[in-house]
Amino acid sequence: MEQYKYGPLVYNTSESDNESGNYYWNGLAPVGYDSVGVPLDSKGYQCLDAQQCPIHPSYIVQDSNLEYNEFLGVSIPTLSSFKEWFSDQFLEVTDRDLALFVLRWIDLQNESEPCSQAVYSKCATMDLEEILDNIWPSTKVH
Repeated sequence: MEQYKYGPLVYNTSESDNESGNYYWNGLAPVGYDSVGVPLDSKGYQCLDAQQCPIHPSYIVQDSNLEYNEFLGVSIPTLSSFKEWFSDQFLEVTDRDLALFVLRWIDLQNESEPCSQAVYSKCATMDLEEILDNIWPSTKVH
């Protein structure tokens, strides 16, 4: 059986005897992907919880999990708000990984969102490492 993936998640299901994944999905096993790359089950439902998983494109960040970013000049999700979900899934991630996941989430938001506009306007000529270093200087790899 194929192992399905989404971002850093490699799915394990009750129907699979392959235990090499890192994300245990207890619903119907994935059988394909939707247009944004989220695994789908045989009924066409996404195999990722949009209300709880911060790397889901439709995840809504609560205001209490936003912080003002000096470089961008807008509020963005905190790294700690994303880290909590990974910890709950028993997944180890670094702050640099979390910064990448937040940036990816921002990129998947509507272009009219202030955080998306700020990233597009201030980071258009930067490479990925420069973007991460400027938005989250504390995660900079030395």
